[in-house]
Amino acid sequence: MNDSFRQRNTAFFDQIGRLIEQSPLHDAQRNLRALAHSAAGRLDLVTRDEFDATQRMLLAARQQIDTLEAQVRELQARLDNGSQSAPASPEDAWR
Repeated sequence: MNDSFRQRNTAFFDQIGRLIEQSPLHDAQRNLRALAHSAAGRLDLVTRDEFDATQRMLLAARQQIDTLEAQVRELQARLDNGSQSAPASPEDAWR
């Protein structure tokens, strides 16, 4: 009896599943999903991996800029504290 009940329930739910797949609501959902996918495809979107990679590159560039700015400040301080005359050669400017 239990197997018979299970078979009837399975058949019943299979029939409901087929009806839902054929319903206008299911068609509308499928069409809406296709429309959303198409619209997203036209947008200029990036994947999460691309976003994360770009963010890492920007962080590395920011760190390099900070390092270079500190070096420029140090060199400027050396020039300001050193002689006020122009260096004899371009190489002397970096010493």
